[in-house]
This record gives sequence, C-alpha cells and structure tokens, in this order.
Amino acid sequence: CNNEALHIAYMKKLKFPFRNSGCDEDFYAIRPYIEKNVKESKLKSEIIALFDLYRNIMPGEKAPTPVLKDINGNEHTFAEFKGKILVIDVWATWCSSCLKGFEAYKQLSEKYKEQPDIAFITVSVDRKDAFESVKAVIERRGLKGLLNLVTDCEAESQFESDYHISGIPRYIIIDKEGKIVTAYAPSANAGMEEMINNLLDQ
Repeated sequence: CNNEALHIAYMKKLKFPFRNSGCDEDFYAIRPYIEKNVKESKLKSEIIALFDLYRNIMPGEKAPTPVLKDINGNEHTFAEFKGKILVIDVWATWCSSCLKGFEAYKQLSEKYKEQPDIAFITVSVDRKDAFESVKAVIERRGLKGLLNLVTDCEAESQFESDYHISGIPRYIIIDKEGKIVTAYAPSANAGMEEMINNLLDQ
C-alpha cells in the first residue's frame, strides 16, 4: 500500500510493540519494507532507529553481559552462567507488580533447584540510594536462596541500557551458550515454566 496517511498511522503504532515485547525476526522483517516504501520523515527515521536499537536483544543474539553487583558488593556478569539456562527477574522496590510476582518466581525456581544446568537470579534496577530497601525486600520476600544482583547506579545503568528496560517487571531468559532466548519472557505464572521445559528438552 502506498497510502501515505496509512503509513503514518501504522508507523505511529509501531512504537508500542518495541516497548512491550521488543523485536523478533518476524517483526524485524518489516524493516526493509518501511525503508523502501515509506516516505522519508522524522517518524520513519525514529522507527528505523528503534529496529536497529532493539536488534541487539533479539532472540539468538549474544546476550549483553554488563557488570552487576550482589548485595555483598561482589561483581558478577551473565557470562559466568555459560553452560546454564539463565532466568532473570528484573524488578524494583517501588514496583508493586514486581513484588507480587516474587512468590511465583521463587516457587518456580524451587522446582528446578536440583537441575544443575539452570539458574534463577534477580536484578534490581533501584538506584544506589535505595540499597537498604532492596536488601530489606530480599529478606522479607525470602529471596536469599537466589543470587540477587543490583545495578548499583545513581542513574540509568548499563544493564538497563543494554536490555532496554523501560518497564518492569521484565523477565529474560538466556540459553546455555549465552544467547538470548527472549528478553520479554512470560512471568512465572503465565508460561515461563513451559518455555523453560522446552529449552531443557532440546
């Protein structure tokens, strides 16, 4: 379709899928059409830039491995989990939906505690001045059995930038080779277990 008004209306709506579900191969496949058929504009440039920005966390891409700290101040990166399926719960103390989701996430991690090739962790994106609150939530919610990481920053962290964390809770799954399975996984009570089982069966 070469209708310019329809192109503009469609392009405006394209911003929302990036924020809510990122970009997979099927979604990325429309980029060449936009580049070839849509008239040049600021909006078009913005959408093309979003495709390029989110490409680094598409399924199959090598997962970014920014440095994070545990609650004792020890540094970690996702690279140390190579050989394991890595399941990540991204949260913050001010996010009520995140806190509500902890129980299901914790219960799911318990189901796999005897599995040596899978790890469940949490990453708090709270700012540095909320560190004591983060520790209190971890204690109160019974999360001490998991590795709990923090971004330890006063502004947007490298982790948030790398994974385009614009809303939480977010769940990320990385495969044994350190590649992204999905940076927008379902929650522990909405399909995560099935996704994990499919990976373990491969």
